[in-house]
Amino acid sequence: MKPRVMPRVMPREIQCNQSMCVSTSNPTLKAGAASRRAMWTVAIFMLLSACASRQQVEWLPDLPDRAFFEAAYSEDSVNQTLQTREEYLGWIKSFYTGTLLYPTGWFDVQERVLSTSSPENVDAFGPRIEEMGRLIAAEWAKENSARAIDNRLLALWGATLQSATPGNQRLEVFDLVASDVRRLLSRELDKAAIADSRYDELLGLDSFGDF
Repeated sequence: MKPRVMPRVMPREIQCNQSMCVSTSNPTLKAGAASRRAMWTVAIFMLLSACASRQQVEWLPDLPDRAFFEAAYSEDSVNQTLQTREEYLGWIKSFYTGTLLYPTGWFDVQERVLSTSSPENVDAFGPRIEEMGRLIAAEWAKENSARAIDNRLLALWGATLQSATPGNQRLEVFDLVASDVRRLLSRELDKAAIADSRYDELLGLDSFGDF
């Protein structure tokens, strides 16, 4: 079983999932940027959730189509040697719904982003953020050594999307994040190249060191 935190210093027999924290801030000053990064760093290192189950996963009605993730698991022969199908699907469920310890998942992030978006953008934005969630979840849920998307990137993207001002800035930030997700999955981009400074110019922030 595996730790899902950074750095990976917990015993290998402890398997924990890290949940996604939601920020309501919209920082425009240096102090706000530092606070945003500090909050998400703490979330990555400290907010641990219940272990993913080896038993059959109960697929909730509001989760995306299970067949999409079944196919994603079947297509990665390397990850299949490291992780069972039920473990993988358990992480997918945790990604979306959160856990008992920290019940914030992608559904909450998605709802917050949409609820604070400009009304004229919601109809077009909704399906796109749902698709982004599916792509991120399918990769993130894999065993640590087999995935291109890790907890650091989840924290960075979550903070960036929610920090963007509703309207054109948020759409511009979303387009860049979505492009980065797809390029990571196609292995055109290395995850080490993605840092908070990558998005700071769009947000109008000064970088305080990479996340």
